[in-house]
Amino acid sequence: MSDNHEKFQNGFDSTSGSRPENTNASTNPPYAYGAPYSERPSAPAYTWNSQPTGGYHPGGYPAPAPKKKHGAKLALKILAVVLCCAITSAATLGVFVLLIQNGVVQVQTAGDGAAFTISRVVSGEPETTGTVSALSDQDIAEKLIPSVVCIQNYQVSERYGFLQAAMDNSDVSPAGEGSGIVFSEDGYIVTNAHVVEGATSLKVILSDGTKYEAELVGSDTLTDLAVIKIEATGLTVAEFGSSEDLRVADKVIAIGNPGGYELSSSVTIGYVSALNRAITNSSTGYTMEYIQTDAAINPGNSGGALVNGYGQVIGINSAKISATGYEGLGFAIPTDTAQPVISDLIQYGYVKDRAMLGISGQYVDALTGRFYGLPQGEYVGQLNTPSAKASGLEVGDVITSIDGQALESEAVIRSVINDKKPGETVSLEVYRSSSDKTLTIELKLSEYTGE
Repeated sequence: MSDNHEKFQNGFDSTSGSRPENTNASTNPPYAYGAPYSERPSAPAYTWNSQPTGGYHPGGYPAPAPKKKHGAKLALKILAVVLCCAITSAATLGVFVLLIQNGVVQVQTAGDGAAFTISRVVSGEPETTGTVSALSDQDIAEKLIPSVVCIQNYQVSERYGFLQAAMDNSDVSPAGEGSGIVFSEDGYIVTNAHVVEGATSLKVILSDGTKYEAELVGSDTLTDLAVIKIEATGLTVAEFGSSEDLRVADKVIAIGNPGGYELSSSVTIGYVSALNRAITNSSTGYTMEYIQTDAAINPGNSGGALVNGYGQVIGINSAKISATGYEGLGFAIPTDTAQPVISDLIQYGYVKDRAMLGISGQYVDALTGRFYGLPQGEYVGQLNTPSAKASGLEVGDVITSIDGQALESEAVIRSVINDKKPGETVSLEVYRSSSDKTLTIELKLSEYTGE
C-alpha cells in the first residue's frame, strides 16, 4: 500500500485514522470506501465526490448565524470517508453445468433484462449428492483469474497551476488503478464507481496482458458501482452466485490487483465475518448492507469480486476500515444488491426509479444544534428540483422528521426514501428559524438520474 497520506478538506488524515473534531477515533473507525491504487505523490484521485447525490448532500452550504453567539457562523463538517480498495475476482461457468444437472444448483434470473444470471445453491452440502463437490481453492483461482481485469484510470494532470489540456504539450497521465469483473463475452465489465471517477480515458488489461480502451457505460456513486465496456468477443465470463446463500464463517476468495497491475491476479483467502453489515457513507448519506470479510483487501483490489467455494462471485469488494489498529475488516457489495443496479446502468446509464428528496444540505447533530439554537435535523442548503421548490421548503429550514420518523441520524432520510418511488409524497416536519415556527410540508419525491 502506498505511503501517501489521504488528507481531505476537513483535515482528516487516513494514516492516523482520526479527525480533528473526533478525539475518540477508536470508537468511530473510518470506513474506507475504496480508493484505487495510485503512485502519484499527491493524495489519491478518488474520494466520494462532494456533489449532491441521491437528493441530499451533507456538505458545503453555510448555515445561519447561531443564536446568542456574536459573529459566529455555523461550520458543519462533512464526516469524510477514507477511501481504500478491496477487490476480487469472478468465477467461470464450467463446473456449474454439472451442478445444475445434478440438482445442486438452480439458475434464477432477477427479472427481464438482468445483466447477468445468478445461480443459487439448492443444497448446502453438495458433496452429499455423491456426484459433485465444492471446488478446491486452486481450481477456483485457475478458473476465475481470466475473468478479473485491471482497470487504469487516466486523467488530465495539472502543471504550473494550469490544466495541461489548455497547453500545446497537454498530456493525460495515469491517476489510479483498480479491478473489474467480466460478466459478458462481448466486453461488459463491472467495477466500483470510484475506480472510474473523473477519468478522461480508461484502459483495461486482461490477465494475459491484452490491453483495451474502455468506455464508461454508467456509474452510480451511491452504491459505488459502475459498468464499462471494451470492444472484445469470446471473453471468459464470471459466474455469479446469490449472496443470500452465504453463511457466517463460509470461506471466500478474493482475486484482484493490489497495488495495481504490477501485482495483478493476486489471490487472498478468508472467511465471511458477518452478513448484512449496514454502513452509511457519510459523504452521500446512503446506507447499504455489506458482506464483511477478513480476506485481505488492499488498494487496487477495488471493483473485483468475492468468491464462494463453488466458484461463484457473491460480492464486489468496495470498502475497508483503514484506521491504525484495525485489520481484516473488508466489505463487499452483495451480488443480489448489485445485479439490478448493474442492469439499470446498462439499460439507462443510471439507476431508474430511485427517489430523491431534491435538496442539498448538512446534518445538524444535537450538540451542534444546541450551540447554534437549531434543532437536530437536516439543514436545507439548496433546493435542487421543481418539486422541492414548489413544496414550500426554504433555504435555512431544518427538517426534523420525515414521515413521522425523527432525524436522529443523517441516515434516516435515506432509509425512508429508499422504500419509495419518484412521484410519491413524504411528510416533513420543518423548523423555520426566520419565524421560529414548526411547519408540516408535503414534498413530492423526484427521480434521481445521477446528473
